[in-house]
Amino acid sequence: MDAVGPSTSAFREVRNSTGRVFRIGEEPKQILGYPRWVVIMGAWLVMCLAGLLEYTWGALSGALSAAHSWGAAPTFWLFSFFVIFESFSQIGTGMLRRRGILPVRQAVIIGGVVCGICAYGLTAYSNQIWEAYLGYAVLGGIGSGMCYSSAINIVAKWYPEKKGWRTGFVNGGWAYGSVPFIVAIGGFSTGGGAGNLSALAVQHFILAQGIIMTIGIGIGGWFMKDPPNNWWPSDVDPLDAGKFTARARDLVSNPPSYKHYSLREMWNTPQPKWMGIQFALYVGCSLFGVAFYFPFAVAMHLGFIAPLAGAAGFALTDGIFRPFYGWASSYIGRRRVMYLAYSGNVVFQLAALVAGLNHIGALFALFAVISGGLSGANFPMTAAMTSDYFGENGNAVNYGSIYAWKALGGSFAGGGAALVMTGTLYGTASFNWTRGFIFGACLGALAALTVYFKCKPPTLEQFHTAEDRAAARVGGPAARPAMG
Repeated sequence: MDAVGPSTSAFREVRNSTGRVFRIGEEPKQILGYPRWVVIMGAWLVMCLAGLLEYTWGALSGALSAAHSWGAAPTFWLFSFFVIFESFSQIGTGMLRRRGILPVRQAVIIGGVVCGICAYGLTAYSNQIWEAYLGYAVLGGIGSGMCYSSAINIVAKWYPEKKGWRTGFVNGGWAYGSVPFIVAIGGFSTGGGAGNLSALAVQHFILAQGIIMTIGIGIGGWFMKDPPNNWWPSDVDPLDAGKFTARARDLVSNPPSYKHYSLREMWNTPQPKWMGIQFALYVGCSLFGVAFYFPFAVAMHLGFIAPLAGAAGFALTDGIFRPFYGWASSYIGRRRVMYLAYSGNVVFQLAALVAGLNHIGALFALFAVISGGLSGANFPMTAAMTSDYFGENGNAVNYGSIYAWKALGGSFAGGGAALVMTGTLYGTASFNWTRGFIFGACLGALAALTVYFKCKPPTLEQFHTAEDRAAARVGGPAARPAMG
């Protein structure tokens, strides 16, 4: 072991053969004052509530559109712009967090206020659609993005040796946290769909949801704190891979990164652009279900239960299955889990279309629920893969730069899909649902192929090339430890 940097009785730092530093010896309670699982539960609560803006949209959009006579296409573009702002805000949040300007606790609490009070307050009282764009899309996207970035990236920092199912658990809250609210939207309707809600009922519902979000996100955020850079649990020897099987099975199928790489170094390897492309493609496929399953079922006259069961069940299984993917990836690897789930979702998304077109409500709901379970693989696995490949220290900004590709995927799922189905960018037209579902399925199939062929782990040679390119840009040679 090579000791590096300052050393105290509380911790020591060791370096492996590729130069990665591990800070060992400190127990989580010494740093936090409570166990590390408390941080994870706080992050989970934050995700459950911050995700409401995204996952209740499919059920609520019809009510907003009907209440204010906004039209279908303009309302669906609201969803796309929300995703764009939610995606790009994560890069800025990650950079400020990495530099110590915006600690994770403050980022979460501020984000909760922005999306829960500012965004939903403005959206609730919107009469003109531009007000909804400013409230829901801009402020809602920024606030929820701050919360998402803060919560999802803290898992790998506190559980670098077994991040798989925990990343899925925290990430799952983003989806199934919305289920009670989707059910409430359906329950408050008159039986003909959420579009029958009055403008006053929509306003009250949005305000109540915003209050719940702000309070809950604040509580969860209070318990969130980052560990020191390079922190590693003392019960897993980072220099003895032979012990990984017994102590941390996740590290066998998903070895830790060669070192903690900066954003510039990461993007000098070939993998990030392909990880971003697959992310955008599959986001388009999965968010198509979020945005369109409910209105499709209503348009097909599948009754009261099938649209509600399909939308709520989609969100429920989308979240519940994410820990399963994390657990499975501990045995077969992140990448394999991803392309298998992606391929399955293509099948069941098309099956939901066929069931709906044939007015078989029960089958539509069943296929929508299965599709939801398969849709959730992308988010936790891409987050975990990023820290596997490029380290935990900079994961907030590194993964944020991958997650920003969701903006493109959101455009596919919202306004882009509406264009495919209606033939208009921003107007009212009849929907050709078959074209839309095939479009979504094609995105999923392309994502599966991209993961399979292009998202393999970087090699040591690729990392050395990345270091050299990054060093050349700042005018110095890359420093590496002696091998052997």
